[in-house]
Amino acid sequence: MALTAPLFSLPLCAADQSTAQNICTEFGRIFEQHRRSVVRIYATDHLGIRVGSGFFVDPSGVIYTHAGTVMNAEDVKVSFDGRLIPARVITVDDRNGIALLKVDCSTPFIPIGDSDKITQTTPVILIGFPEEYEVSSNFGMIAARERQHLGKYFATSHFRANMAVQRGEGGAPVLNLAGEVIGILMARISDGTACHILPIRAAEKTRQDISRFGELRPGWVGGEVEDTAAPIAGSTAQILTLGPGTPAAQSGLKAGDMILSINGIPVTCSEDVLDAAYFLTAGDLVEVLILRDGEKRSISVKPITRPTIPVEAAAQEK
Repeated sequence: MALTAPLFSLPLCAADQSTAQNICTEFGRIFEQHRRSVVRIYATDHLGIRVGSGFFVDPSGVIYTHAGTVMNAEDVKVSFDGRLIPARVITVDDRNGIALLKVDCSTPFIPIGDSDKITQTTPVILIGFPEEYEVSSNFGMIAARERQHLGKYFATSHFRANMAVQRGEGGAPVLNLAGEVIGILMARISDGTACHILPIRAAEKTRQDISRFGELRPGWVGGEVEDTAAPIAGSTAQILTLGPGTPAAQSGLKAGDMILSINGIPVTCSEDVLDAAYFLTAGDLVEVLILRDGEKRSISVKPITRPTIPVEAAAQEK
């Protein structure tokens, strides 16, 4: 019996049509709800004007954007509600590649979501300013959580999303289907059919430091870890060396200790330690659960800001 529709163009059943319509309706709702919270960034330096995307993260006019857009800029403005408004650069974070800006007006904002709950196949929507076009939306799906790209480690894990992005969208918010921002667009991958996204929790470390201290306070403890051939008590992360005079050495940690958790977050391999270390704050105590000689112990470590000269030399100067 002949088909009444061309092959590859079979009609959707009523249930499928309803599901597709519901998805389109929900995407449209999220876009309309938050499009005013997304801004185009114009940054001027001696080479010309760089353009990117950004978004308001609170009603006082604080903006997240890509560090590359505003780094070393002499003048920064944002396009908001049909106006060009001067913006001040609060900080540029070299570790995660984002920047915080501030405009002096009340603004809409996108609520913060829980990026720790994002998993493979989570659908996401991006709202940004591609090249010379007006604000627009894009849809994709989280493919993986990755710690490195082309053999180089990120400062902390990034999402890889199957979503085509364009120039000008760097710094744009990536939202879940609840309309909450769960990440910031950082870079296109290969031909632009995929991208890397910084989880919003990692960006919030920057904003929290500025709120608490007025400056960035990344923590450093001065230890190196390696993976054992087989897991011990569920972890392969073993302390390899401890620098003399470092917080790790002064805390009582020892080479050979197996790291089981950091601040209650389980550690199963050395890369987990890399992720945990990103969220350390200089001056804040951190609890490290270790296994030593078959016995579990909790050791308190107080991270410091990474020194620019050897720790032992700095100690002698005090």
